[in-house]
Amino acid sequence: MRLACIHGERHREYVFVSATTVRYSLSDIPVSRPAIGVVEATVACGSCERRLRVRVFSPARRRRWQQAWCGLFLLGALIATPSTIRLIALDALDGTDPLPYVLPMLTEVLGLGAAVVGAMFLGTEDGVRFASFWGDGGHRLRRW
Repeated sequence: MRLACIHGERHREYVFVSATTVRYSLSDIPVSRPAIGVVEATVACGSCERRLRVRVFSPARRRRWQQAWCGLFLLGALIATPSTIRLIALDALDGTDPLPYVLPMLTEVLGLGAAVVGAMFLGTEDGVRFASFWGDGGHRLRRW
């Protein structure tokens, strides 16, 4: 995991597509992983020298977070699949009453939302985070 200092962003609109170009510089996060628990440390950005607080998780805690995100993904998929099947079956009956659609639609939306959030965080869980929940506006964490 590396620290990216954002120097500038440029957003351009094309006919059918929009593109954002981000200029940034990378610097290492010189905090070693603890054997157990979490280490909270202050690191200096290699480009702007701004001091940032980061949390680094132990390998075991990182693995538990990955398992939690995987579990959320699987739970969401298990909730959304029967709801989708139920909605397809209701649609095949050609009923005009909207009431039977409410519960399957609600569970499908919640299940798909949980699956998307679980998959998104599962793919990005590295065990390194900013100490603040909101992060830092001029800096991001990068895996490359």
